[in-house]
Amino acid sequence: MEIKHSQTVNDGQFSLYENDHLIGYIKYEWAKNGNIKATGTFVDESKRGQNLGEVLFDELLEFTEQNDVKIYPVCPYIVKQFNEKPELRPFLDEEYLDENE
Repeated sequence: MEIKHSQTVNDGQFSLYENDHLIGYIKYEWAKNGNIKATGTFVDESKRGQNLGEVLFDELLEFTEQNDVKIYPVCPYIVKQFNEKPELRPFLDEEYLDENE
């Protein structure tokens, strides 16, 4: 499996491939404050239950850490990941924290 990152001025995506076939992704948009909004996650139905969403989520976390940006989770899967792992709170956008406390 291979993860590829594509990015434009407005958004980006981490795509997971197996034998050149797209099997999953996490999409994000750049927010006005310079952070990112995680807007969507998808894993091919035939590959679910293999923790591939977490593989993509970890890639997103690594990207934000390397680029000194925070995450505003919009996608329900990403929200769930943060709710289940309070130790990841430092990765959250301050606006999200203010709106959800």
